[in-house]
Amino acid sequence: MPVPITGYHVFIASPGGLNEERRAFRDVLTQYNEQEANPRGAHFFPVGWEVNPGGVGRPQRLINEQVRECDFFVLLLWDRWGTPPADPGTEEYRGYTSGTEEEYGVATECLQDAEQPMRDILCCFKAADPKQLSDPGPQLKRVLEFKKLVERDLMYKEFDELSGFKEMLRTKLGVWLRDHEGGVPKENQVDLPPAPAGEPAPEVTQPEPTNTAELIEQAERHAQEGELVEAEALFARASVRGDDYNALNAYGIFLIRVGRLAQAEAMFERVIELGSEGGQDAAVAMGYGNLGNVLQTRGELDEAEVMHRKSLEIEERLGRLEGMANQYGNLGNVLQTRGELDEAEVMHRKSLEIEERLGRLEGMANQYGNLGNVLQTRGDLDGAEVMYRKSLELNERLGRLEGMASDYGNLGNVLHVRGDLDGAEVMHRKSLELNERLGRLEGMASQYGNLGNVLQTRGDLDGAEVMHRKSLEIEERLGRLEGMASQYGNLGNVLQTRGDLDGARSYWEQALKLYEQIGMPHRVELAKNRLAELDADDEAPDASGTGGLDSSEGAAG
Repeated sequence: MPVPITGYHVFIASPGGLNEERRAFRDVLTQYNEQEANPRGAHFFPVGWEVNPGGVGRPQRLINEQVRECDFFVLLLWDRWGTPPADPGTEEYRGYTSGTEEEYGVATECLQDAEQPMRDILCCFKAADPKQLSDPGPQLKRVLEFKKLVERDLMYKEFDELSGFKEMLRTKLGVWLRDHEGGVPKENQVDLPPAPAGEPAPEVTQPEPTNTAELIEQAERHAQEGELVEAEALFARASVRGDDYNALNAYGIFLIRVGRLAQAEAMFERVIELGSEGGQDAAVAMGYGNLGNVLQTRGELDEAEVMHRKSLEIEERLGRLEGMANQYGNLGNVLQTRGELDEAEVMHRKSLEIEERLGRLEGMANQYGNLGNVLQTRGDLDGAEVMYRKSLELNERLGRLEGMASDYGNLGNVLHVRGDLDGAEVMHRKSLELNERLGRLEGMASQYGNLGNVLQTRGDLDGAEVMHRKSLEIEERLGRLEGMASQYGNLGNVLQTRGDLDGARSYWEQALKLYEQIGMPHRVELAKNRLAELDADDEAPDASGTGGLDSSEGAAG
């Protein structure tokens, strides 16, 4: 029996130099159509100059007409901005400095016009080489100017490997396909940043850093303010020579934060190489420890533990108490993720003991928070709250906004379990506000997920779904498998409560695969139990039968 198919046109806009990604765009759409979209009544058609007759050399106005006929728009930028589509003074000149910019401008106009088919825009940035960022030419400067426009609203995704671009495109296709199945109407978005037509605004001159340490300090200050484009440019300048392991290490930590794990891994491997060549064992230990953090973010817990233990061995040999405390804390986080709570507590208490001995308030706050997570997982809410409030007191004294954000979120989870939904929401929104101010994606993802759980407990399933999807989008951008699995489970709970058992089963199957991949036996058992419930249920269960997967925020060295 024929299956009715709804067609959607997806336009890809990019300047030159991205041929490999444009081929991948077509390949991903073809594969997704065959595997997912066609069996579910949809088909995504790739649109771009190279897949349309007469595309090369066509006047910009004809390309603009193609954009107006499309349902979705993908903007892809790297280190080039492109050339003007028309000469100033001619009839077709609209103030745009590149054809890609004009295509984006047309797409945003269409998105805000209820009469046009445009439904969504995806902005993707391929990470530029640090050497280019340290001294960008006119083309890259225009790209960075545009990136600044969209960074505050998190309207862009960034990748450092072709596989990352393919994955973010598949993820977005999944969102569009779910909207198709749910009959989601077009939503006009009026708050999109406009295309930056014309020349960029003059730069505000800042005091020029005189050395690498000042560059790193300035970069970290920009990162704390959520000014990620400025921060990365400074980190790139600090590390461009490739021989300063402190600069490379700082840059790598920043790259973890923004989800570019492949580049972060390369930075830490270079730190280890430099330290080994120069006999700097402390640098080697630092590189191993942070490499462990990359692996843990990916869900590779066994490999992460190996790295942290290598780092700890060196730190113990050197007698570096601060480094030992950091690695005990990191090992505690790995063990807790596996569900080995007793062993995790031992590690966190070892770390706390050293931090107290050193009088390092920041480290003490981190370990109080980590111990709170262990106690909360065990169900000891009173003990967890004591630890979280100790951590919050220290972070407030230090003015550490990142730490305060984590503590507010963790306290919100305690209040939620106790049934104080209003108090929980207040805490999660405080945390979210701080994380947004800092541009801290991991924290934002956690709080969107936690707010989704609060809304679901209240019975606001539509609101809960919105929050969980926001969280999932960020987790996928960061490559955090544990966070992705949690949100798949939470979305499964929402659909199960609605009575959509097939949809719920699909999400819990995805969660199960990730939990098995990470090696989280307690969460594997939970996912299997939920799938068994779904197989046994003939009608939707009561909302109280599905508890949300809270996101607790731990801290490591």
